[in-house]
Amino acid sequence: MPTKTLAIASLMLLGMVAYSSLSAQEAEPTTKSDFKGRLPAYWGDIVTNDQRAKIYEIQKEYDSQIDKLKAEIEKLEDAMKKEFASVLTKPQLDRIKEMAAEEELRRQKNEAAKKAAAAAAASN
Repeated sequence: MPTKTLAIASLMLLGMVAYSSLSAQEAEPTTKSDFKGRLPAYWGDIVTNDQRAKIYEIQKEYDSQIDKLKAEIEKLEDAMKKEFASVLTKPQLDRIKEMAAEEELRRQKNEAAKKAAAAAAASN
């Protein structure tokens, strides 16, 4: 496999791993008690309280359907990633895991540096 193709495949898989971890955090299903309606942009000053309540009720009805579809999309994405991985050799997969671990370490270092800088700025 040419080096350029391997690099692109590695970056794609790395991106998918990073995206899936972020989307998994963001896409935690809401329970009925956790549901909090949200009006579309610019609607807050226009609708009445009764309309607002009806809109929130509509959102609540669709929310569970949307959550189910998001879960199905996540399953499909996971299956796709497994198929991607099945194309690669063991050394390629090992290298991708190394690259993902290096990226995670870099991200953690950057996050720690930002927190330290914010703490230093707050203390001044």
